[in-house]
Amino acid sequence: MKWRCPQCGKPHERNDPPCDNCGHHAFERAVVPQTTAEEGREQFVWACTDCGRHHQRNNPPCSRCGGTTFEKKPLTYDDDDSGRSASYFDLAGRFELAAALAIVALLVVAALGVTGVVDVPGLTPQAQPTIDDVPGDPATVNGVDLSEVESRLFEALASNRTGSLDRTDGLDAMATYLNRGAVKEAYTDAENVTSESELRQFDTTCDEEIVFGGAARPAGANATADSVVSGLLLQLLADYPSTTDGEVAQLGIDAHATPDDSVAVTIAYC
Repeated sequence: MKWRCPQCGKPHERNDPPCDNCGHHAFERAVVPQTTAEEGREQFVWACTDCGRHHQRNNPPCSRCGGTTFEKKPLTYDDDDSGRSASYFDLAGRFELAAALAIVALLVVAALGVTGVVDVPGLTPQAQPTIDDVPGDPATVNGVDLSEVESRLFEALASNRTGSLDRTDGLDAMATYLNRGAVKEAYTDAENVTSESELRQFDTTCDEEIVFGGAARPAGANATADSVVSGLLLQLLADYPSTTDGEVAQLGIDAHATPDDSVAVTIAYC
């Protein structure tokens, strides 16, 4: 006398459900004839109706695809897949596989954004904004070299204060952006050329608030760098006395010749 599973018919030595073949929760007494080793292999399995994966018990979901419906079928060696090594795709369910693919996709997009291949807000390095098609000349006016005007004006501002003052690339770029925007708005029909959002894209090392100032000086046919600098300096010191504050440590400057032969200057300091 032995015990038999009433669900799949598999014999058991002891009344210790569940059935290790189909998972049924109760056994019944039965006289089970002895079978050969070959006959003993004829057992039932539970096959996933979605992918065909065999399982020893009727306990969805499927370990391969996550399917929720199994069907009972006799096990034959032709369709037995339990003996082969499980691949990654066998072990991963559909949801786990989808999550893994999503993570890989996000990592790829992040890498492309950081390298600048694609534009990803918050990841792609932002180039400092520039303003094009500005009237006038950024280099000279009536033979006066504007880069020399910038250098001499910076030296004069630095000498009119107590502490040291550094001219930085970040503030130079910011001053250039604002100065070119002001000239374009003054001499064309363009409006709202500059913006707060674009100003935040400039790379500076300022810990304090950045202050902006501007001045303009005519540069006629007989103008020299000294005369232009002298006029600009007087105006800047009068309008922006904080440039002489000992706590100001960094400054940027840009000079641009307007179409009517004036020199427009913008400074940015912190």
